[in-house]
Amino acid sequence: MSIRTPMHLVVAVVAATLLPAVPAAAAPAPPPGTTGTSSFLIGPASPAARRGVAPDPGRLADDLAAVGRATGQRLTVARVLATGDLLVRADRSLAPATTAAVLDRLRRRADVGWAAPEARLRADATPDDTRWTDQWDLHDPLGGVYAEPAWDTGADGAGVTVAVLDTGVTRHRDLAAHLVPGYDFVSSAADARDGDGRDPDATDQGDWTEPGDCGDRFRPSSWHGTHVAGTIAAGRDNGTGIAGLAPGARIQPVRVLGRCGGSTADLVDAIAWASGGNVPGVPENPTPARVLNLSLGAPGACDPATQAAVDGAVARGVTVVVSAGNAGADAADYTPASCAGVVTVAASTLTGERAGYSNRGTDVDLAAPGGDQEHGVLSTVDTGTTVAEGDGYAAYAGTSMAAPHVAAAAALLLSRRPDLTPAELTGLLTRTARPTARPDECRCGAGVLDVDLALRAATGDAGDTTRLLLQVGVRPGDPTVDRAGVHLAGTLGRLGTGLPDWDPAALPMRRVDPTGPYRTVLTVPSGTELEYKYALGDWAHVEQDYTDSDAGCFDIANRRLTADAAGTVQVVRDLTGSFRGVWPCDR
Repeated sequence: MSIRTPMHLVVAVVAATLLPAVPAAAAPAPPPGTTGTSSFLIGPASPAARRGVAPDPGRLADDLAAVGRATGQRLTVARVLATGDLLVRADRSLAPATTAAVLDRLRRRADVGWAAPEARLRADATPDDTRWTDQWDLHDPLGGVYAEPAWDTGADGAGVTVAVLDTGVTRHRDLAAHLVPGYDFVSSAADARDGDGRDPDATDQGDWTEPGDCGDRFRPSSWHGTHVAGTIAAGRDNGTGIAGLAPGARIQPVRVLGRCGGSTADLVDAIAWASGGNVPGVPENPTPARVLNLSLGAPGACDPATQAAVDGAVARGVTVVVSAGNAGADAADYTPASCAGVVTVAASTLTGERAGYSNRGTDVDLAAPGGDQEHGVLSTVDTGTTVAEGDGYAAYAGTSMAAPHVAAAAALLLSRRPDLTPAELTGLLTRTARPTARPDECRCGAGVLDVDLALRAATGDAGDTTRLLLQVGVRPGDPTVDRAGVHLAGTLGRLGTGLPDWDPAALPMRRVDPTGPYRTVLTVPSGTELEYKYALGDWAHVEQDYTDSDAGCFDIANRRLTADAAGTVQVVRDLTGSFRGVWPCDR
């Protein structure tokens, strides 16, 4: 088997109850080629190859033999990729110095446009469904994507195929009815675990590792692809388990990850095949996808072969959604997150903030629920530690969990507007995202996915709706408010007409962190004047002093304790403001 550079996981693949702390800024893995390498990608200098006319591998055989003799290795062309690039393998793992020498010799050839070590990819971590209440990522007003109002329009993703390029998918009872034939692109029979390498069976065989495999300790199977697929299209209103965000969509499992991860060459071919392109030696895809989900990644900028595969998919009208990565670093330093033309997704939490582990930066387009160690994203898995044993559900956290929310949102939009191009889809998703309270700190693109507003914009039904982020800040050193918390209370009225009062318990304000502000999201008519009141729960009868900062945003300083006769809620401030579809509190 090939031994290639190990990559960061882009998902913490354990149940939320067992989820270890995710470092806010994990140290990045070594760049490709700095550890043992036995395979390389070569891009021919000929422009014809980039147009899909593959060069004759035999023409490079003598060149590779010469390079091999000069470096003491045996180098052979393993195969031509769908993009016209070549996969070259050495007969053994090369030391870093030898790897550098091989690359130097290859790059000096007139018939070689580029050469790089092949990167080893890793997985980036009110229906009647029985676990619906646990799916905060779909329905929570502060951290969710507003699935229910989107479903109320009749959109469910029907007629749209989403390809999940991952570890494969099991025939989980919440997924089986939504699967269409896929393909297993894991070329290493040992890593594929099905004994025959590439084949039409994209079932997840388990990706557990034994001690010593890939330099790892024992790790149980993640069933990562099944988890991703469930977030996209698990059955809704079937009386069991969870609901997918696009429950009418079809899932095409495309297996690119196995034991010890996966290879860039396999991913390149899989992107081409899933999007309707041709791959040498592989049957044509009878049901090409309109959306690809890539919850995986590796350190390093997007390489030319992966970029060419993405370009081909986009040219065929396919939207490519990828996870930003879990290193708490700049997404520009990770692939395929840094590829041009993809939709790069960061992870957000229950409070609507970027998760500390999530990559960030200008390459990120938007965020979506990825969860954290306390509140993960619940989805479908298998219960087996190694091989499949039975259907189950687990909460995972990671940008791997964020990306499928966006892929599912794209499916919902395409089910209503099949004419949308990838660029138009991306524009709709980013233009309607909910900005975070501190976008400069978040660096997570346009904000958090709001599938309801995106669908309204796509269908021309913008309606009279916007979402307000209401924030109550508590200064450091002030007494904490941790008994009843802070709730909105009193009345919300549309001036002149009046809207009904609403139950303050329906919109509890949540603490972003133990010392941070309280926030909630309120859906209100756009372009109207709103009169609302902040109120504090019955938590020690604290009298407040206020400093206005931005419209609709207060800093609260607890000054002294008082007592009122009833010992109940105090209405502390009235405010009238005018909002024109923007968030009044932007810090």
